[in-house]
Amino acid sequence: MDMTPYVEMAKSLGFENSILMPKMFQMIVDADEAKIVLAASPPKTVEELAAETGFTSDRAQDLLDQLFIKGLIYKSKKPDATRYYKFRSYIQFHDGTVLTPGISQEYLDLWKEFEKTEMAALRDSVKEIERRQGMRVVPVNVIVEAQKEVMAPDDVVKMIDDADKIAVTNCSCRVIHGITDVPLEVCMQMNKAADYALDRGTGRELTKQEAMEMLKMCEDEGLIHCVDNKRDLGYLICNCDGVGCGNWGGNKGYAKTFTAPSRFKADVKMESCSLCEACLDRCFFDAISMTGEDDAAVIDPVKCMGCGVCIPVCEDDAISMKEIQPVEFIPV
Repeated sequence: MDMTPYVEMAKSLGFENSILMPKMFQMIVDADEAKIVLAASPPKTVEELAAETGFTSDRAQDLLDQLFIKGLIYKSKKPDATRYYKFRSYIQFHDGTVLTPGISQEYLDLWKEFEKTEMAALRDSVKEIERRQGMRVVPVNVIVEAQKEVMAPDDVVKMIDDADKIAVTNCSCRVIHGITDVPLEVCMQMNKAADYALDRGTGRELTKQEAMEMLKMCEDEGLIHCVDNKRDLGYLICNCDGVGCGNWGGNKGYAKTFTAPSRFKADVKMESCSLCEACLDRCFFDAISMTGEDDAAVIDPVKCMGCGVCIPVCEDDAISMKEIQPVEFIPV
């Protein structure tokens, strides 16, 4: 089989030297579908895609419908026409295809192999960390409620409150790795992202109350809120675990490679610490040690990501969050 179209798809994501990514595309896309995907950049109408590929309009529409369900084609609905465009980022390719209804275990296994080999090598090669942080940690809800001057981009509650529509899907990272000891259905989308998940049939709609309850449940489970690293509130709240999450690849040493910390750091009031060590088990980033005064908990500010998941388990209210230098957002 001619692998050229699949190599071109991998190249469009910056993986021109990948051996495994073209195989992933080949596994889920046939030759006709590949032709449509590559033609759909920049966005085009059905008629334009039909003219470029040589398919009839009906055939082009059928292929686009299939590719939309597969997570490889997106829709841009405008008053004059609906235009279709190919995936634009690694995250879209990852999340969209992994959550495809009925996706094969063989495909998921290939993703695991890719992450262990090629993606791990990419993490090792990253030098300019600040330019690659596409996601950002935000503090847990209990902290947001306790702070009076939390900026909107740091407030997941405001994201929920301002949303016109909310949906939740399975976590694509946990689907790949078969993680079952933490909740699976916790990846939350707002507005356009919610519409996309509902249209594909990969998500279910939530009320604002249900979304707030889900945030609290995630905090109780020790999951870490992550959002797009942009100045606006964005469309996505990931609730990440410490093992399978792609934001740090199951490796605490890579945490700040692709994910920016929040603008807060945990701080311990040592005289209130009862030495229970509950916070130690909660911190995936090994930022807490019992080396403070009288063996109280102490925070390593370099390792701390500012997620605040240590706070709900501190029955002594000895941990709080202090604002540090604001994060630098990726330009939109």
